[in-house]
Amino acid sequence: MRLPDWAWGVSRVWLRYYDVFTKSIVFYAVTTFVQPVLYLLAFGVGVGSLVGTLTVSGMPVTYRAFIFSGVISQTVLFSGFFEGAFGGFVRMYYQRIFQAIAITPITLSEVLWGELLWDTTKATVAAEAVALIGVMTGDFAPLSLLTVLPVCFLSSLLFSGMGLASAAFARDIDQISYPQYLLVFPMFLFCGVFYPIEKMPYALQLIAWTLPLTSVNSLVRTLTLGLPFQFWAVPILFAWLTLLVALSRRAMFRRLVK
Repeated sequence: MRLPDWAWGVSRVWLRYYDVFTKSIVFYAVTTFVQPVLYLLAFGVGVGSLVGTLTVSGMPVTYRAFIFSGVISQTVLFSGFFEGAFGGFVRMYYQRIFQAIAITPITLSEVLWGELLWDTTKATVAAEAVALIGVMTGDFAPLSLLTVLPVCFLSSLLFSGMGLASAAFARDIDQISYPQYLLVFPMFLFCGVFYPIEKMPYALQLIAWTLPLTSVNSLVRTLTLGLPFQFWAVPILFAWLTLLVALSRRAMFRRLVK
């Protein structure tokens, strides 16, 4: 059965990135997995031995399990954003891969979907690797590897869109530091990766809930730790997903089509 033309084009772009990826898989493994493992050891084992058990949404949770689930979200954030932002900028501006592929029968729209899906794939695999560590340590049920997968994929697509939009608006690669330090790192610090956001002042909680990582953390912890489902996380997640994917594609079209 032959794929539709648009699906064939997107798959060719994805497979092109995959072929390049296989030539540097050791580098990817080191840069992608070392950082989350260090967070798990430093906070999950080190700080976790001091904190012991937390009460989150009325439920007791070990700090190690709490951190493990937070690092899943943090991995999605960093892997998706940095691959979309820095990887996308390099491929667009220095290597001019987008332009080169777009002069083939593959359209620019298909190139951008292939880029987004490849960035999403890498971030999802990295997040699932962290979840696997949580299963191996007994902090998550084995089934959570499957239940958390859709959230990891959708949130990876969200943050990949954020990264690609940043690449599209940046005049040079240094300008990507603006969203990195003004948006990504504040989310990392204040959206509940390391502590329950209900411990913050109410005004800061409201601000945190306007940012997408808080919703990702909430859904991941529901699926891995069994914490109560906060239904408003779903529309917030989908609103950001729709906005950032559309923005990234529109901004890239404006940047590339003269």
